[in-house]
This record gives sequence, structure tokens and C-alpha cells, in this order.
Amino acid sequence: MTRCPPRMMQKALRNLLFGIGIVGSSACTPAGEPSEGEKLFALKLKPLINEKCMACHGNDPDKIKGGFDMRTRSSMLQGGYEFESKVLISGKGEQSLLYKVTARMVEDFEMPPKQADKLTQQQAWWIRDWINTGAPWPSDERIAEIEKQYAEGVQVATSGGLSDDWTNR
Repeated sequence: MTRCPPRMMQKALRNLLFGIGIVGSSACTPAGEPSEGEKLFALKLKPLINEKCMACHGNDPDKIKGGFDMRTRSSMLQGGYEFESKVLISGKGEQSLLYKVTARMVEDFEMPPKQADKLTQQQAWWIRDWINTGAPWPSDERIAEIEKQYAEGVQVATSGGLSDDWTNR
């Protein structure tokens, strides 16, 4: 008997469960049209987080500032030393400290801390709106699909960059 690779087995099981109605319209449904939240994350938030936040909140796991790890959705939901789980309140963008500090509404906790790096109002609204959609965090594969289908601009062949994020910006 041949064995299915784990990914194939997961997909087959997910399709079976979806087909008989056990799995509804959640993050576990087969890939289809991405939600607005997934598109917002893939096209706007992930690049913004990589550019403005990861130097202090994820590039070096041993030196994460304030205990706030932005490498995954689950680590963001845990919050940091100061605010614990209030940083990202799924579905409540206006109440989430992630939005408030990036919109510079919390004195002494403005993020990013350097005035020259501060987010535009539109960028802060992306964070708020993403949180309001439930703060989805699609897989890297799903992000690549969304970028391929919805990204604006022209991809130019290069000799490469410092990282995949840089090369595929």
C-alpha cells in the first residue's frame, strides 16, 4: 500500500469533511477566493510588518522588544510584557493596542518609536481593518497565491536580493 504525503492526506480529509458539511466556511476550507482580511494581510500588512516592525519584534527571537513577538498570529495574540493579550483583540480593531500604538494614540508607546519611521494614517487603518476582519494570517503558500493574483505592479527579473522578501517586493 502506498502512503499519501501528509499534505495530500490533509487536503483529502479537509475536502471530505467539507463535502459532508462538517467543516463550514472557516479558515480550514479549501483554498478559494481569499477573504478581504487575507488580501489585506498578504498585500499590505505582511510587507508593512516586515519593513517597520520585525527589526524589534521578530528578526532576532532572543532580542524581541517588550516581549511582543510579531512572527506569528498566535504570538501576537499573546501580547507583550506590558499589555499581555490586549495588544491584538481579534475583531476589535479600535480597541486593540496594536492599532492604537501604531496610530500614535498611546503616549510613551508610539510605534514604531522613531518619528521618521511612523506609519501613515492609511497604514494604521490597514492594521485596524485587518484586526476587524478577524486578523487572518494566511500561510506562506496562500500569501504567494494572493500576491500572484492580486498584487499590482510589474515583477522585474533581478539577480536576487538580500532575502526573498526583498527580491519579491
